[in-house]
Amino acid sequence: MSNPTLLRRRIGGVLPLALLLALCGALFAPGVARAQQKIGFVNPQRVVNETRLGQMAKADLARYVAEKERMARDSAAQLALLKREAEAPGLSVSERARRDDALRRKAGQHEALVQENARDIKAEEAKLLQYVMRRADAVLEDIGRKGGYAIIFTDPNAVGYVDKASVDLTSRVARELDSRGK
Repeated sequence: MSNPTLLRRRIGGVLPLALLLALCGALFAPGVARAQQKIGFVNPQRVVNETRLGQMAKADLARYVAEKERMARDSAAQLALLKREAEAPGLSVSERARRDDALRRKAGQHEALVQENARDIKAEEAKLLQYVMRRADAVLEDIGRKGGYAIIFTDPNAVGYVDKASVDLTSRVARELDSRGK
């Protein structure tokens, strides 16, 4: 047997073993790396409540809600006036029918306005939360990268159980977001 043939046999026997070891290393190494990574949790509502940015957004929302409530009060006052007019004594049958019809139309408009206001307010609240959390995303990314976090949840309902006390990063995120806003 020549030396090149012997060498090929030895390499041929070692090469599959080396590949097997490399494959095993690749399979088990990520598990070790994952075991060292952490999981965090952030409560978005607390970020809104505990930051200057969130407080400003909430103040804007309060002004928006006040305007929607003013519109609803004005509409309710108009509805009450139409009701009193429709119930006025001494109206002819045709005049009472005309006023009743106006009252029904206004009642429908008022109800639609109240429902629309509720939808609009809910949408504005969602926008507020999204706005603040978009600003907090950079903070979350920095904390995650520097702190070795594999996942930082922002939805308390995303998983069945989270020990929030041991993984809650909300105060840290709020402080960092406020410090970046200066």
